[in-house]
Amino acid sequence: MLRRCGSLGLAIAATAAVATACASGGAASPAASAPAPVQTFSPPPPCPSPGHSTPTKWPSKVPTDLPKPLNAKVQSQFTASDGVHIVKFTTPTSLRDSVLFVVRKLPKAGYVLGRGDAEATEADAPFVHGDIRGLVRMLGVAPCQTLWLLATVDSAASSNSPLLTPHSPSASPSPLPFG
Repeated sequence: MLRRCGSLGLAIAATAAVATACASGGAASPAASAPAPVQTFSPPPPCPSPGHSTPTKWPSKVPTDLPKPLNAKVQSQFTASDGVHIVKFTTPTSLRDSVLFVVRKLPKAGYVLGRGDAEATEADAPFVHGDIRGLVRMLGVAPCQTLWLLATVDSAASSNSPLLTPHSPSASPSPLPFG
């Protein structure tokens, strides 16, 4: 009986040693001895928020009820011969925050977003509101600066613009207007 207990004890001790070696990545698996590097994602730091918002003097052709980002600096504006009014401006925001502004604010103001497109450095979204058709294109030019191009046309006044064809809202269940 003593001999059986001794061999049983030896078997238990051997099993425990192998289990410990496997769990600690010891002799049982040399490839597992070095842990794999952990990939972490750290989002870019947020853009500094200005101490106060600067009022922007918007051109008269921009619809008054169209939500406009804070601290915008209008760079240029013109009206094409087909009635399309284009405004170029910048904001001190990231491209991501600019896209979130469009997705959150325009629908709340009654603007229906059409199917747009988004890439690493730019995004665009067509919109409709009553007789107003438009397109907003945002270009990330720096981590905390976005260049915007806003094109609008009053379809009741100008129906021959090839730039802004009538656009029906997407049938996608996603609230995002981007591809």
